Amino acid sequence: MKYFIAEIKERNGELDYDTDYLFQTDGDPIVYSDTVARGWRGDDEDKDEASGGYWCDGTLIFNKGRQEITKEDFDILKKYLVVL
Repeated sequence: MKYFIAEIKERNGELDYDTDYLFQTDGDPIVYSDTVARGWRGDDEDKDEASGGYWCDGTLIFNKGRQEITKEDFDILKKYLVVL
C-alpha cells in the first residue's frame, strides 16, 4: 500500500480554491487522483482538453498533483485532512 497527499484546484472565474486530501492505493496514483478530480463536484464533469481540467457548473476543476508520503505521516495528517 502506498500513501499520498494530493491537491484539487478549482477555478471559478477569477477565483481559485485549493483543497488538499489524502488517499492510499495499491493501484496507479495518477489514475486515482484523476478520478477524484473528475468526480469532485458530481458525475457530470466534461473534460476540457485545452487545460486538462474538468468543467462542472461553470467551475474548472484540476487534479493539481500528488506526493507520496510515509504511513506515519499519513496517520498524522488524517487527523486534519479528509481521506478519500
